[in-house]
Amino acid sequence: MKGYFRKRGTKWSFTIDVGRDPETGKRKQKTVSGFKTKKEAEKACAEMIAQIENGEFFETSKDSLAVFLQQWLDNAAKQTTRATTFDGYKRTIHHRIIPAIGHLKLADIKPIHIQKFYTRLVEEDLSSEYIRFIHSILRSAFNTALKWQLVSKNIMSNVEVPKLKRKEKGIWTLEQAQQFLNYAKEKGTRRYIVYLLAIYTGMRRGEIFGLRWKDVDLENGKISINQTLSWVSGQGLIFQEAKTKRSHRSISISDFVVQELKNHKLQQRKEKLRIGEAYNDQDLVAASAYGNPMNPRGVTDYFRKLTVEAGLPVIRFHDLRHTHATIMLKLGEHPKIVSERLGHSNIQMTLNLYSHVTPDMQKDASHRFEEAMKSAQNSL
Repeated sequence: MKGYFRKRGTKWSFTIDVGRDPETGKRKQKTVSGFKTKKEAEKACAEMIAQIENGEFFETSKDSLAVFLQQWLDNAAKQTTRATTFDGYKRTIHHRIIPAIGHLKLADIKPIHIQKFYTRLVEEDLSSEYIRFIHSILRSAFNTALKWQLVSKNIMSNVEVPKLKRKEKGIWTLEQAQQFLNYAKEKGTRRYIVYLLAIYTGMRRGEIFGLRWKDVDLENGKISINQTLSWVSGQGLIFQEAKTKRSHRSISISDFVVQELKNHKLQQRKEKLRIGEAYNDQDLVAASAYGNPMNPRGVTDYFRKLTVEAGLPVIRFHDLRHTHATIMLKLGEHPKIVSERLGHSNIQMTLNLYSHVTPDMQKDASHRFEEAMKSAQNSL
């Protein structure tokens, strides 16, 4: 293999064969220009020939970032992620990334382009969690581009993501949680069982809506988390297996919760008999009047309405999970038990999320230690 050299004006260039186009089979040539001397052109040509002969040469993509990201969605992300995760990727790419930087050529993007993009997002007051989510998408996409030999390196390794800013969680006290449950029960809403499970177990919203009676052991007071219910664009409500091994878990429930579930199940049976064949029995604990899955968004909206009516501080439905965890920790429950109930990946995640409870736990621990020492002194 050899190159062909040519001088145009004051600059030198070279042209070499770089193989055949895999789609058309036609011979491909590459011309590189801009060298001051023929010697410089010969050196660069020799280096490129060595890359070709060693199988290390490839041409970077001429596609825009928008085109590549769609290819990444269709040929990588769709095959390796859950439907809900993929839906989140797709919405973020089309609503946030492409409108801002999608016009840039994939191979021409520099770390500064991404850094400026993040700066604009911060100026829009978007949460650090959301910007980090965007960062994880771009990092994964560029890593795939590197594997597909569309870029020479993953530029995301040189991009700094904004520091994570922890927001104060909306958490109810034990009394406020009980006040809400009392009010919801008085209203006679079928959604009461959803709110009860959220406060008493710390289950995620999708886990509650995906819970089946076959996953509930009323005799032994256990709930098994095996599937979730989620909303996916273009598909609507879908059931999925629990996300991780930790998400697949067993949660102990109190006698009170067992009794409330029994009451709820009896009410469901009455509805089923009343409606007859029109009842679509899917074995769901949280079901509509006709046995179908409840719409999570509708239940969340109604939760806010009840909260306002009950005169309580407005919090998100997801904050009932935080309320459960915080109350358990303040009651002295071991963080490992709380971590297992919540389905966290590890105990460190639980401790990081609920670090606001740690000072109280430390204070209580110091008091208990002091009392133990006093007791030991009195026994001498």
